[in-house]
Amino acid sequence: MSVSLVVIRLELADDSRLPEGFQYSAGGDMSDDEIKEKAVGSAKACLNGKSDLEKKAALHQHIGSRAMTDMAIETISPSQDNNAQENFPDPREVEGASALPSTSEKTKNGKSPTEAAALVPDSPSKQLPDQISFFSGNPSVEIVHGIIHLYKTNKMTSLTEDVRRSAMLCILTVPATMTSHDLMRFVAHFNDVIEHMKIIRDSTPNQYMVLIKFSAQADADSFYTTCNGRQFNSIEDAVCQLVYVERAEVIKSEEVRV
Repeated sequence: MSVSLVVIRLELADDSRLPEGFQYSAGGDMSDDEIKEKAVGSAKACLNGKSDLEKKAALHQHIGSRAMTDMAIETISPSQDNNAQENFPDPREVEGASALPSTSEKTKNGKSPTEAAALVPDSPSKQLPDQISFFSGNPSVEIVHGIIHLYKTNKMTSLTEDVRRSAMLCILTVPATMTSHDLMRFVAHFNDVIEHMKIIRDSTPNQYMVLIKFSAQADADSFYTTCNGRQFNSIEDAVCQLVYVERAEVIKSEEVRV
């Protein structure tokens, strides 16, 4: 199975805030500044040496009739939330709790507390686990103003090849009817190997995009093999369309003006 890589570029208005932790490079050896420099250089290269008319045509090719709009970027870290656990206190350690009788004390019928307890049927509460996993807190949501570009690179690799691809995948379109919790259920089997997910909602109707950063490329490969082309649920006809992300970039419009 051959897969291609894409570049996600978030072009923001000059006065827009910058989203945190958005930039990514599959190489892993590029800083945020280096990723930004590469993105700006690539964008400027498309316009350098062109006349005003040619620049306008190039911008129309990249943007078309789209305009900058408000986008919500919701960041969720399943592995962190999933590790949050609630510990039930030991009654013996709770302040004000009655002291438990020692094993040397006898009950009224002459049996020790241990022997007497063995005769009492277990209550349903005794079957509860010592720890219960739960999700806590709200995901981080940032509002930015801009436009998102998706470029397909010329790189093609096979999942059977032992070569560097990426530890980040992009779900191109998720039906808007799916909530964040629905999405969490869809990826639940991989929670332990997901570092974070970024849900990107713009003005595109009835759908949104998701970036998923895995702990390692092998985990991304496993998710791709398992979920690419799979229906989100039994109700939705839409299927999960995945692509590998070579880079996720953020630039300001003013930085590419020449």
